[in-house]
Amino acid sequence: ISSFFYHEERMTFTLPFDAEEEDGGDYDGEDAVCTDDFFLAIKTDKNPEQTEWNVVDNDTGKQVLQGGPYEVPWAVYTRRACLPDGNYTFNMLDDGGDGVCCDDGKGFVLLSMEGDTIWNSKGEFGREQSTVFVLGGDDR
Repeated sequence: ISSFFYHEERMTFTLPFDAEEEDGGDYDGEDAVCTDDFFLAIKTDKNPEQTEWNVVDNDTGKQVLQGGPYEVPWAVYTRRACLPDGNYTFNMLDDGGDGVCCDDGKGFVLLSMEGDTIWNSKGEFGREQSTVFVLGGDDR
């Protein structure tokens, strides 16, 4: 985690990807081939314990990744994972109902894959916001 980011700072994330690297994460698909690089960055507000997220595989209904609740206010938490091709839903949750923004500080949520931004929230997502994303070929 890091707490040196300021409210108006712009960031670009580029991560190396090694196809032989194993994430050791939560996904336990049989013979899953790692083809995409999932990257999530969350900057918490002053109530990090209210912030959680998860990723659900829409084909199986199984939760494959999760994070939070967090402990450090105004800190940047990151998660990188390798997910097999598929149809997924990313769910961002805030028990306080104000996202990671507003009266409790200016946070953000950035979700990207292989350098392409899938969701960029300026922290304003209320109690819950979801976005569907597809990894893999155009035929999905």
